[in-house]
Amino acid sequence: MADPNALDLIRIPSDVLVALDWRPYHFALQPYHYLVRLTHVVSMAAFFGGIAALDLRLMGWRATLPLRPFADLVLPWLYVTFGIAMVSGIALFFYDPVHVGSHAYFSLKLLLTVLGLFNAALFRRSAYFAAFEAPASAIPSAHVRLVGAVSLALWTGVVICACLNVEAAPKLLLR
Repeated sequence: MADPNALDLIRIPSDVLVALDWRPYHFALQPYHYLVRLTHVVSMAAFFGGIAALDLRLMGWRATLPLRPFADLVLPWLYVTFGIAMVSGIALFFYDPVHVGSHAYFSLKLLLTVLGLFNAALFRRSAYFAAFEAPASAIPSAHVRLVGAVSLALWTGVVICACLNVEAAPKLLLR
């Protein structure tokens, strides 16, 4: 049983995690686990680098760089790296769902990922075309800057949760 913490409300129930554990898949993936993990970490880092660059541009950083050509360059990169990160992340989850799903920040990482996707979809429906049609010298609107800041905060939270999940919280403080 995991230690109780504030994130217990969003934690995946252990019965569900046990039901998802399929040992034949675990043993089949075991020789390649390190490659799948490497793929996940590299693709997640590549995605984060691209989304951070795009979000910073949306927030007005390097405003002399036209947004449309920059986005045309970065968006395919984001789609590919996010897809690879998702597929490899799902593979890693099903490799050992009880262990992975029991991490304290795993559910929060999933929640922040969904919120990041929701933020992107909302931006796409609301201000996407206006932001890309604005002249390069125009300062982004407050709405576009807010979307970029929220996106950057959400994806930074995903990376932080991923880092916090690597090791368990210390059981006692050493002096």
